[in-house]
Amino acid sequence: MVKISVIIPVYNVEKYLNECLDSVVNQTLDKMEIICVNDGSKDESLKILNEYAAKDSRIRVIDKPNGGYGSACNVGLNNAKGKYIAILEPDDYIECKMYEELCKIAEESGADIVKSNYFENYDIPANRRVNEIDFRKYDVMPDTEFNIKDFPVFLYYHPSIWSCVYNREFIEKNHIRFVEAPGAGWTDNPFQVQTMCLAEKIVYTPKAYYYWRKINLCDSDDLKDYRIPFLRSREIHDWLRGANISDDGIWACLHKREMAYIFIVLGMLTLKTYKLAKPEIEGLLKEMDMERLKRCKYVTSKDIKHYKELRNRLDWVFYSRKLKYYRKKLISINWNKQSKCVVLFGKNILGGKLYD
Repeated sequence: MVKISVIIPVYNVEKYLNECLDSVVNQTLDKMEIICVNDGSKDESLKILNEYAAKDSRIRVIDKPNGGYGSACNVGLNNAKGKYIAILEPDDYIECKMYEELCKIAEESGADIVKSNYFENYDIPANRRVNEIDFRKYDVMPDTEFNIKDFPVFLYYHPSIWSCVYNREFIEKNHIRFVEAPGAGWTDNPFQVQTMCLAEKIVYTPKAYYYWRKINLCDSDDLKDYRIPFLRSREIHDWLRGANISDDGIWACLHKREMAYIFIVLGMLTLKTYKLAKPEIEGLLKEMDMERLKRCKYVTSKDIKHYKELRNRLDWVFYSRKLKYYRKKLISINWNKQSKCVVLFGKNILGGKLYD
């Protein structure tokens, strides 16, 4: 029996793909299948996949025309046979015991989802570092089985769907699939919301296994189209209403995350695109209920302040954020146990490289 199906959606990642594949074929759990979906890559990615598949019978390569991250993941889900499902992005890598240990937790608890911590792997020449994202640093985390109504704060943090394993029967029973949008398209957001909201039993483990590669210091630099967060938010809101999910905590934590996304959008906008994006931002803000935000214990007074500023002083917020963004691009200082450097115009002018 196949214990887990690991789905790897691949598009033009020849630079990182060997590291990713090495990390998954060397997992201590061997009852697995590795479904590599080549989504129309134009580089050597398909060649690399075929070379690994020729050496390891657990690897299955599916070649398809480009359809985006969500489309590639759906092909993987449609072909999966494992008891559990995992997503591994092809520019990332994982520790060797990840799937063995997460599947063991799932088996012992009967959980629909097992969620772990992860690492941010900053792969930036002037500022290489690895930071562990430990949710316990920010909030009290559950130490036993829970559902999302008990701890909706997970809907505020990065979706990080790849730091989880999912029971495939749960995925199929609820007909959960990815939104199919061009490119990456933030399609992990609706998938995370649907899985978290429909799961009857979720287990959190504080151990980190997954190394999520980041090639930009500023989140705004990762976003290519300002419309994407608003499209995904509308889809999420429509799904929640269709599923009759009205829990204050769920909606409030999503709105808190959406405010963070608005700040990311503001950081990447130009003066011209701001005028185009402004109605989208104002429309999303109007959907946020102040009283609902106030009732949620995970929404802080600082969050309320940000909400009021966005609703009442959006232009001022935009111009001040742009100034802060350019200042950060001009000079970045990291001086702590993990990293000691001063970066000016993208060049490390003081301190040495530290990469744990």
